[in-house]
Amino acid sequence: MAQFDDLLPYLPSGDYEPLFSKWLEGLNYQIAISRPRKSKLGDFRPPRPGQIARITMNADLGPFQFLTTLTHEIAHLIAWEKHSRRAAPHGKEWKAVFRQMLIELAHHQAWPENYSHALLKHAKSPKSAVGADPQLQQTLLLLDGSTDLLLQGIAPGENFTFKGRNFCYEEKRRTRALVTELGTKKQYTIPLVACVERID
Repeated sequence: MAQFDDLLPYLPSGDYEPLFSKWLEGLNYQIAISRPRKSKLGDFRPPRPGQIARITMNADLGPFQFLTTLTHEIAHLIAWEKHSRRAAPHGKEWKAVFRQMLIELAHHQAWPENYSHALLKHAKSPKSAVGADPQLQQTLLLLDGSTDLLLQGIAPGENFTFKGRNFCYEEKRRTRALVTELGTKKQYTIPLVACVERID
């Protein structure tokens, strides 16, 4: 647990030693905290010749986002150790590992009920990114006290900025929104749980 002692300040309060020890027993890895990255919350890098596997986690994540993302990345490590190159990054082997880990995490301790419920629902069909599951994403933002504005909080016809580009929200399409880029007039769909900035 030596490595995980350094992670405790980033995690919700709790006793993680039994859970992490079970997941990581016998594995050779390194976990590092990274500067914030816009393109990813965390990542897993398989070992290169003469090196060990490496997981990096963004330092700016809220505690529940950090825990959920860390579990996602550890699932990559375990899938790699079990199946090596035969396992696609988010293929069936990874999904099977991640599904079991989510169930174990949900039952690990007395979490807020909405977190346990969101984990178990996500476990039924694990996604390649938390943002692809609107309920889980919303739950994490709520538990972490985020003040981010989500696209679903924008009304149709309003303009907003997303990843440095300006759009107009046209209409809702299930878990995504049809939007038009203001400069090019090209249309795209963006997840309703995407973090955006309103243009006044």
